Amino acid sequence: MRERSSSKAEADPARDAELVARARDGDRAAFDELVLRHEDRVFNMALRMLGNADDALDLAQEVFLSAYRALHGFEGKALFSTWLYRVTVNRCRDEMRRRATVKHTRPRPLEAGRASDDLPLDPPARAASPADAVVARESHALVAAAVAALPDDAREALVLRDVEGLAYEEIAEILDVPVGTVRSRLHRARSLVRERLREAGVTP
Repeated sequence: MRERSSSKAEADPARDAELVARARDGDRAAFDELVLRHEDRVFNMALRMLGNADDALDLAQEVFLSAYRALHGFEGKALFSTWLYRVTVNRCRDEMRRRATVKHTRPRPLEAGRASDDLPLDPPARAASPADAVVARESHALVAAAVAALPDDAREALVLRDVEGLAYEEIAEILDVPVGTVRSRLHRARSLVRERLREAGVTP
């Protein structure tokens, strides 16, 4: 699994529905294709929430095993990708409860296509000089550390919106909360990150 922010299945939910139907009828190859189509996003979500690539890889494997076992309970009322995100979020919550805290870990630098009010989570651009590169890496590490320090519910909203680029309505469905709650959590997350960056002398 590779770290990336785009989904192989993003533009073709109809293909997901076809594969789900085949997988529910016992077609293992169809489920294998579902895994290939969604493994990057599941891994990325786990990585951002857990902050450790090895843990994220293990959790992603658990997510797909759980999805396979629960596939007959998937009624198709939501997109398969939305349902799979919900499974991933719940697994991440279980793991974070088991750890009690993940603040001792450091996530990889975040990457995202940004809306106008998004935080600067993109990887640093190519620097003009080695000194500029060092400054860019340090600033980006501060952003990643600030995100890792967020409360779990705020970090979930931030990752789903500013990293994965999901719509507020889909995030609300994944987290099983009203859209207004998503907006509130996202506002709180961005505010906390900006506050931590200001304290570190970085202007977001």
